[in-house]
Amino acid sequence: MNDVLLNKDLFKIINDYTDLRSLCDTCSLLLTSKKYIYYKFNKKYSLMYNNINFFKKKILSKIFNISKQLHLNLSHCNYITDVSALSNIHTLDLRNCKNIIDVSALSNIHTLDLRNCKNIIDVSALGNIHTLNLSNCKNIIDVSALGNIHTLDLSYCYNIRDVSALGNVHYLDLTNCRNITDVSALGNVHHLDLSGCKNITDVSALGNVHHLDLSGCKNITDVSALGNVHYLNLHNCRNIRDVSALGNVHTLYLRVCENITDVSALGNVHKLDLSFCYNIRDVSALGNIHTLDLSYIVNITDVSALGNVHTLDLSYCVNITDVSALGNVHILNLSNCRNIIDVSALTNVHTLSLSNLNIRDVSALGNTHILYLRDCGYITDVSALGNVHHLDLSYCYNIRDVSALGNVHYLNLTHCRNITDVSALGNVYHLDLSYCYNIRDVSALSNVHTLYF
Repeated sequence: MNDVLLNKDLFKIINDYTDLRSLCDTCSLLLTSKKYIYYKFNKKYSLMYNNINFFKKKILSKIFNISKQLHLNLSHCNYITDVSALSNIHTLDLRNCKNIIDVSALSNIHTLDLRNCKNIIDVSALGNIHTLNLSNCKNIIDVSALGNIHTLDLSYCYNIRDVSALGNVHYLDLTNCRNITDVSALGNVHHLDLSGCKNITDVSALGNVHHLDLSGCKNITDVSALGNVHYLNLHNCRNIRDVSALGNVHTLYLRVCENITDVSALGNVHKLDLSFCYNIRDVSALGNIHTLDLSYIVNITDVSALGNVHTLDLSYCVNITDVSALGNVHILNLSNCRNIIDVSALTNVHTLSLSNLNIRDVSALGNTHILYLRDCGYITDVSALGNVHHLDLSYCYNIRDVSALGNVHYLNLTHCRNITDVSALGNVYHLDLSYCYNIRDVSALSNVHTLYF
């Protein structure tokens, strides 16, 4: 499928030509001589569309009417009001064309973007479109004709209340449609985004939705019907307490669900985000989860059961002291867990973040592939880290000797102000020495690919 868009030179031609036949010939030549004639309409040139005379508009209409295979971008053309000539375009972008009111001629378009066309009210003619974006069209109220659309974006259409006709839409985005209360008809939607729809309380009909986003729906309390949802986002649904029915969900986001205390039923979830769920204490049932985010849960102390987790985020879990069981975790974030002192058991971790810890001894971490030690001010000896691929030692003020780090691929030494000698670092690929004020001689670094100094 060819993308054919008009370039600004064509508008110059239209304005320069007074002879209709010459204009036709020139436009035809332009359209046949190049595969792509690109023109991104903008505020400057959209004015030209409004100023050309009647005959030239007719020619332009014929150009627009070339083929059902045409992709046309007219976004941000505030001077366009009449779109009746665009009925045969395959993919049409009219976003931010704020003076368009009547879109009844666009019923046969395959993909139509009308985002931020805030004067559109009537969309009853658009029911046969495959992909339709009406985001932020705030004057739309009635969407009863849109039930056969495959992909429909109605996000930020605040005045929509009734969505009962949309049950057959495959992908439906109703983000921040805050006047919607009844979603009982949407159980067959495959991908449904209801984030920010704060007046929804009953989601019992949505158990068969494959991908469901309810983040910010703060009045939801009962999620017991959602156990078969594949992807479920309940971020910031703060009134949820019982998640015992959600054990079969594949991907589950419960971030900032502060009233959850018991997560013992969630051990089979593949990807689980419990960050900022402050009242959780016991995570012993979560050892088989693939990707687990427990960041900012300050009441967790025991992580001994989590050794088989693949990707584990425990950042800001400030009461953890013992991480000896976590040596087989593939990606591990312990940043700002300032009560951890001993990291000798973490030798096999692939990607390890220990930023802002009080650790001193990192001699066991030489096999780590990616290692973040940013702001670990007590570290002095990094001689064991020469085989690390990606190493961040920024703000490690007490490091002086970096002679062992010549084989590191990516090395960040920002604000390591006690380093003076970098002669051994000539083979480093990416080297950041920003704010290392005591370095004077960088003559050995001529082969460094990317150097910040």
